[in-house]
Amino acid sequence: SRPEALAFIAVQRELRRIGVNLNQIARALNTAVLEGSVLDLEMASLAAFQSEIRAHLEGLRDAFEGNLAYWASEP
Repeated sequence: SRPEALAFIAVQRELRRIGVNLNQIARALNTAVLEGSVLDLEMASLAAFQSEIRAHLEGLRDAFEGNLAYWASEP
């Protein structure tokens, strides 16, 4: 339905915004003056968050495409 499609789009938009924020954090960390091991730990955490967001976006896209395919197929 239209409301469900709009909800999917809204969730995808929010996940992308989170991804943009994570990229901004990564840039800030790269320019920060931190001890090597602290920076490595922070960057590893950030990479894990980015992977998680990417996985959620892929899952959302797969769900949306599956939903469209279900309703597009003829009985």
